[in-house]
Amino acid sequence: MNFLFKRSPLILLLTSRYIRGSRVTGLLSLKSRVSFIVMAVGVSLLIVVLSIFNGFQRQLKESLWQGGEHITIESSSNGGEIRDYQKIIQFIEKTPELQSRILAVEGGIQSHGLIQRYNIFYPVLIKAVPVTSVEDLLAHKLPSFPRVVHYNRDELTQMSKENFIILGKEMEDLYNFGLGKQLTLAVPGGRFSLGKGVEVSVENFRVSGFFKTGNYKFDSSFVYMALPTAQRFFKMREAVNQITIKVKSLDDLAFCKRKLHRLFSDAEFEREVESAASLSVRTIAEEQENLLAALKLEKTIISIIVFSFIILAALGMVASVYSLVRAKRKSIGVLKALGLPSSDILLIFTLNAMLVGILASLIGGVTGIFLANSLESIVGGIEEIINMFGPDFAALSGSDWSPVELVPKRIYYFDQIPVDINIAFIFMVTTAATILSGIAGYFPARWAASLNPVDTIRND
Repeated sequence: MNFLFKRSPLILLLTSRYIRGSRVTGLLSLKSRVSFIVMAVGVSLLIVVLSIFNGFQRQLKESLWQGGEHITIESSSNGGEIRDYQKIIQFIEKTPELQSRILAVEGGIQSHGLIQRYNIFYPVLIKAVPVTSVEDLLAHKLPSFPRVVHYNRDELTQMSKENFIILGKEMEDLYNFGLGKQLTLAVPGGRFSLGKGVEVSVENFRVSGFFKTGNYKFDSSFVYMALPTAQRFFKMREAVNQITIKVKSLDDLAFCKRKLHRLFSDAEFEREVESAASLSVRTIAEEQENLLAALKLEKTIISIIVFSFIILAALGMVASVYSLVRAKRKSIGVLKALGLPSSDILLIFTLNAMLVGILASLIGGVTGIFLANSLESIVGGIEEIINMFGPDFAALSGSDWSPVELVPKRIYYFDQIPVDINIAFIFMVTTAATILSGIAGYFPARWAASLNPVDTIRND
């Protein structure tokens, strides 16, 4: 009867069903159902958690990408002033390896300062960049200028001639800096001297607009102005204190930094540029290295914790398959006596465990994708329920009630919960769960395949 059992999926399926019993529910024993549920929950949780972390990282990178410069070149000589910055820009723009990776390169000024309002001083960071035209500014075509969301157009056209500034949107709410307000700015002006110390430049400015990047720190502390206005204000004449570069991709940062260092050590560059030896390069990835590393570490730790659910389910699968083999010892002995090869016994029980893993992966994957896409509605619904019954419980306990916000958007600074579903990662998770299920079923299946049919029939 060997031929009945050889290489026929239908015979294998019928034999597998016979070993487990005639009922369809025999496919999943109680222990198998528990392992199935734990694995499905683990897969769905892993997808939801990683989708949220991916969304946070994507939004953080986008806000950093929009707000700050990608590469900054500074000088350690002449008090930080770069007088021949136009020559440096020309060298960078004509370097072939950099041309295809750079969106814009321009000189600018950045400095700490104080802003005064009603005898109160607030620390700010002042950023000055060239504003070629107000049309490009409002159309978001200036790569070094963030998106302007509220403004006085007539005043913006005079930014390069008059003392007009653009503030971060959060400063409007934090300090009550409304459009058209007169503010006093104080910054270091001129050179440092032992006799006089640091000279301070103080002037009045008018708020002509607000920008928004999505980065709370950036939007609550930066003040933008046109470069010519800043050069007069900081008493730098035709100089700048940094050259900023916008690149096309985060992957280009390291490459561009290496090319810039190589350019600065070139003989022609050193001959033409006075400050060549004092130039330094830093990237936005280096400035935000700790923050990005912390997010990556949190993502890794959470992934390990949640993935342990899948491993736990796989260990439960080992116990359930062992129990199944013990319950079907007599059936296994009968089938082996009829001529079913040991390799087919091994295959049957391994496939049984893999089938449970496949079903758990599919159901968990679909559930995880659904929960991730519906997370905003789910969180909103839970908030409504809590805020609906919360005042009643507070009244019974005699305490005050304030509305609950499970995910404070003001703190995390996003309009909705960021979710980024990675299909490749989902495929990897479901495949890993299936493989773990197969491995979990393999060892009990080897024991089943090694059973002696005479002993099992006689003893059972």
